[in-house]
Amino acid sequence: MNDASLCCFGVETPIGLMSLFYMDHPFRLMEILLPSEKKKVSVALYSKQTHGSHHPVLKVGALLTQYFKGRPVDPPWEVMSMDAFTDLQKAVLYQTAAIPFGSLATYRDIAVGVGHPRAYRFVGTTLAHNPYPILIPCHRVIRSDKGMGGFGGGIGLKKRLIDFESRH
Repeated sequence: MNDASLCCFGVETPIGLMSLFYMDHPFRLMEILLPSEKKKVSVALYSKQTHGSHHPVLKVGALLTQYFKGRPVDPPWEVMSMDAFTDLQKAVLYQTAAIPFGSLATYRDIAVGVGHPRAYRFVGTTLAHNPYPILIPCHRVIRSDKGMGGFGGGIGLKKRLIDFESRH
């Protein structure tokens, strides 16, 4: 595998196999796919790679494991590739990451938080392209009328994650 290769690492979770896509040398986390996201990879393409015990992808995997044990996690911003986002999109992602474990916010709350109170549709569009579900907890964002809104893993999974957090 050359230095520019996209690598994949699987993490077993209570919701199924999550795929972590990353670049090595230097390490950059590119995307996390939820088990129901079949847009880029199937389980058949999952490759078990051998990593040393200090490989950064294992640390990201450990964060996901912590989350599913009911512990809040902070995104590892220093290794997450944010180059594809505008400053406003990054602000939306940072604001979303600040929603406390077990809490909810509305798309409008996020828009107000980034200084653009009428940009709630922009917030929704940005979160629809969130490459780091769970680490940037877009599942905690709901509509102002308390409806679920969208989620890359499906509304059923969004409800399960919200319920899981409310119990921990």
